[in-house]
Amino acid sequence: MVSASKYWQFVKLNSTGSRRVETMIAAKTYFQNQFPEWTKQVNVPDTTIQRQLWQQMRQDGEVKSDDRFFAEICLRCYISHQIDQACLNLAAKFGSRHGFTYEDLLPFVLDDQGLLPKVPQSVAYRSLATTILQTFDPAKGTLNTWVTRYVKQHPELKRFLLQHGVYIVSDWALLNDTTSKRLQQILSEVYQFTQIEIQQTCELLQSFHAVYREDRLQQRVTGTKQPCQPPTPEQLVRIADDLKARTSRTLTPEAVLRQLNAIASKLRQYRISAQGGMVPAVSFDQPEIQPFVDRAQVEPDDEEKVEFLKYYQNQFIQCLDNAISQVISDFISKLQRKRSSVEQLFITALHLFHCQGQSMSQIAPHIGFKKQYEVTRLLKLNDLRADIRQRLLVMLRDRIVECAKMYADSQRLQSLDQQVEVILEEQITGIIQEAESEAKNPVRNQPLRGLLARRICRYLDSRSPTS
Repeated sequence: MVSASKYWQFVKLNSTGSRRVETMIAAKTYFQNQFPEWTKQVNVPDTTIQRQLWQQMRQDGEVKSDDRFFAEICLRCYISHQIDQACLNLAAKFGSRHGFTYEDLLPFVLDDQGLLPKVPQSVAYRSLATTILQTFDPAKGTLNTWVTRYVKQHPELKRFLLQHGVYIVSDWALLNDTTSKRLQQILSEVYQFTQIEIQQTCELLQSFHAVYREDRLQQRVTGTKQPCQPPTPEQLVRIADDLKARTSRTLTPEAVLRQLNAIASKLRQYRISAQGGMVPAVSFDQPEIQPFVDRAQVEPDDEEKVEFLKYYQNQFIQCLDNAISQVISDFISKLQRKRSSVEQLFITALHLFHCQGQSMSQIAPHIGFKKQYEVTRLLKLNDLRADIRQRLLVMLRDRIVECAKMYADSQRLQSLDQQVEVILEEQITGIIQEAESEAKNPVRNQPLRGLLARRICRYLDSRSPTS
């Protein structure tokens, strides 16, 4: 149900690009003559009215040409309101987070001028509203749905949204049409996941496909066709059961949903980037970045801030990887002085703990130990983290101070030199504390998700396979 005035009030952009609503007097008169019972109503049966207007517009020879044209104008007025509303909805959902406004979207799709017969129309140009009317079929859907679909699929609007990091496809459509092989390639080449992370993620996608695709196939057989919807609670249970049957891995339905959303988020970012859109490389709200942004203040403008922070993020990961490699190598050297065959035991235990989420008691029989305290003594995780923390701090401090010289004047450099170690120590301590907390409260038989654990697994994957 809609207001009758939408069939004679036309939303358009004026010569300056500003939105305005124009009353089409001829369309109003026509509507009042055709639907006198609905003219003064606040709410009217839009489906009934639209079907009758559409039929009048399409009946060549049986309806006067003026009536056909005015029926079209009434529908174009209605479509202009729906295009306007579709842009408003997109801006409300994505605008503030992605840096655009409702007014930014209108020029791409609100391109109909609502011309009356006395004004010549261009035969070469066809507005979006005209395209919608020429393809609309009431038997296949409502006009509202038709308008929304065409707005979201408009090439120029899609390109604009991609440039602002918005890809208008549901998570479930993304997951439904992504193969496990393609996901494996994306996670490996783009996101640099560890092998165990890739394997477990692809296994979950396979279970999702086994349930979700089969259900959609059954819907099509029965004649039901609709966009990909979120999985139902019953489907989530079946996905979890399928995963357990395939891999012996147990997830709750809630965990299945969270992990599927996380996979879809990665796929969305990849597709935005692959199609030339913008995926933010640096977020000033990231916990590991924010203290440096707030305190160091080394940049004269935003462009330099972004450049410096990109460098900082890159160096942070590089130094963390180097620190992990050096400290683990040192640990192995110390252990080999006591027992020459201990290297593989240590690496295997480290892998099982961080990359598979096994407890010390679970790890013990895998490496020939009987008690969990023997594994604890072998790994010495507290010492390992402390050494990585100290090595990382030394490496990163020198690189950051050297780089900052390009972005700060001499007075600020003196202050910066005194602050960098404090800031870096706070951030590095946060990562180590995250690792300690996760080790004390793990989700068993799942890879640890903290940054330190993920980079340790990446390092272990680069070595020979664990036994």
